[in-house]
Amino acid sequence: MRSSSLRWILSLALLSITLPDAHGRSLLQGGPVCDSKAVWNISSCAAASGGLLGRRRLAVASSLPSRWATARAPDTESSLKGNPFADVRLVRTAQGGAVSGGSIGYTTGGAQDVANFRANLNASYLPLPSDVTFNGIIKDYYFDTTGETSQLCTELFCPIYSIGTSPQPALVQAADGPDSRTNASDLYMAVGLDSGIQADQFSRKKLNLVLLLDVSGSMDSPFNNYYYDQFGVQQNLTDEEQRKTKIQVAQEVLTGILDLLGPEDRVSIVLFSTDACQPLPLGKVGCLDVKALKADIERDVKATDSTNTGAGMKLAIKTLEECEACLSADPNEWENRIVLMTDAQTNEGAVEDLELKSILEDAAAKGIYFTIVGIGLDFQTTLVELITQVSGANYFSVHSPGEFQKRLVSQFNYSVTPLVFDLTLEIQSPLGLASEDGWRILQAYGSPNNDSTLTPDGKILSVKTLFPSPKEDAAIKGGVVLVRLLRPAAANTPLQLVASYRDRTAFVRKRPASNTTRTVPAGDLGATGPGASYQSSGVRKAILLARYTDLLRGWLVDQWQVASNATGPLPIPPTLCPGFPTLFCPGPQLEPLSFLSSLSGQVRDCGLERWVAPRACIIPVPDVVIAPQLGEWERQSSPLKITADARRAFQDFLPYFQAEAAALADTSLDQEVAVLEQLIALPVS
Repeated sequence: MRSSSLRWILSLALLSITLPDAHGRSLLQGGPVCDSKAVWNISSCAAASGGLLGRRRLAVASSLPSRWATARAPDTESSLKGNPFADVRLVRTAQGGAVSGGSIGYTTGGAQDVANFRANLNASYLPLPSDVTFNGIIKDYYFDTTGETSQLCTELFCPIYSIGTSPQPALVQAADGPDSRTNASDLYMAVGLDSGIQADQFSRKKLNLVLLLDVSGSMDSPFNNYYYDQFGVQQNLTDEEQRKTKIQVAQEVLTGILDLLGPEDRVSIVLFSTDACQPLPLGKVGCLDVKALKADIERDVKATDSTNTGAGMKLAIKTLEECEACLSADPNEWENRIVLMTDAQTNEGAVEDLELKSILEDAAAKGIYFTIVGIGLDFQTTLVELITQVSGANYFSVHSPGEFQKRLVSQFNYSVTPLVFDLTLEIQSPLGLASEDGWRILQAYGSPNNDSTLTPDGKILSVKTLFPSPKEDAAIKGGVVLVRLLRPAAANTPLQLVASYRDRTAFVRKRPASNTTRTVPAGDLGATGPGASYQSSGVRKAILLARYTDLLRGWLVDQWQVASNATGPLPIPPTLCPGFPTLFCPGPQLEPLSFLSSLSGQVRDCGLERWVAPRACIIPVPDVVIAPQLGEWERQSSPLKITADARRAFQDFLPYFQAEAAALADTSLDQEVAVLEQLIALPVS
């Protein structure tokens, strides 16, 4: 009797230490402390602001099972087994572990691809000028800017400078050689974004993460169509894929991110349409039954009404602001981030780009950063390009079901872990030389386009954020910023550069920046006459892609003018008129572009009749031109067409591109050759 009683007492004791305690934590396992409030509750959305969210189609379950459990989230590798889109080798470290092999470099924030440009071309739609940016296109390529004098990087960040000179390709075509009328090549400098961090030393920070999902009416449209018109079918999708809506693909992205989180990460889900609500409060992933949560999302999340992006952003930010542990966390250990999944067709609430950008800026000042995942062919890149010009922000786009697993899973660790902030590159004049007589940056490529990227005097270039990026040997994926330089009158003037930046802690805690200084002797700055020379393959590839991007954007600006039946010259910002575009295209080669020095009788205004013409310079487009829309950000489609002038310009440019791609021995550039050939084959509009 005594023996059986003793066994019974011991059994009770063992049971007491294996069952969860009052906080949902197993005493034996020592798991995370769980908050009973962190449960899925879709009824909170039906009640939000008098039911404004979900007043049309949002289903509310009659019974809401609790998702508060002691079960840990499934590990990333096992949860992706059987998924044909996932490369398990690339995601084994998604729960905060290190990435093995070699070293890493950096790439800039903002656009992380030009997938929207490519998808619209493939669907025979005319892309927006904002769909293709240098900042986005370089993320497909590796850049090696090292030279004979490059030193091994041992710091958090090391800029690697490389000079290249290259004549305008159309002028070479016109004169069957470097054009004597210009008597000079364009001068560029590539800045390689290197790091001394070894890949096995890198791990993403633990996340305080809000998943912010757009459930507006436009998200209920077929994934391969534009919401605001009725025609067009995207090719190369299966019947099942063509039947999917944007909201279904967004659910795939959301649940795919859940698979990448570890038990110590915190996660919340916020939905927005006419208003915003929070069906899942912030809590530890280890306290969730992730499988059941996915089922809840699939069952309950439906598209509803208007698109009040600002309301969603504000609620997501408030979620992290009210988490004291989140804002006070060590930035070297934790990251506060909001992932917004949307087609960005904002039409209610805060609709002005500056207002939405201000929301992101205020959040970044508190250490809360945004990643935007654009969903669908009609993803409004113009708005997103504008509002992601803030610290810690980046954006991707998804254009087919399963694309998140195929492309973004391997980038997740890097895309949520910014390491370098407030990078500036300043040109300083030598002692005794007036600033206006020294070197000047004419154009910057690789930083998100905004008014503050380059100061009016061309002396300081700013890049808000650098994210880790893969590295193969010395080549960094997307790891370059390119500047076009204007030489000073005195040919023997050296180029003095000062780079400054802040690490994560210095940025959040507002501490001083780190600085490095480099002086480039005049003799290392390339020949002043015609002809091409390159100190690295990286600067050569960057120049090629910068010209390619400028040509595409110029064509799109012109083509949208035709599509919208607009007349008159395209205005250039008054601040750029004194030197634009004559500094980019001197002499008679400007004439085919019909430059006008005065608009509306005001000398300070200027404009161009067209941006692209045969046998003319390729010049950058300083402002994005937005096509007329239903609402400012509601994107309509336009058929893919080309003017005779643009087709001839592409025909002139294609041999140059093919020759440079062959010289670089980079077969991945073939995809751009295919784009040029596709455009040349289009019927003339």
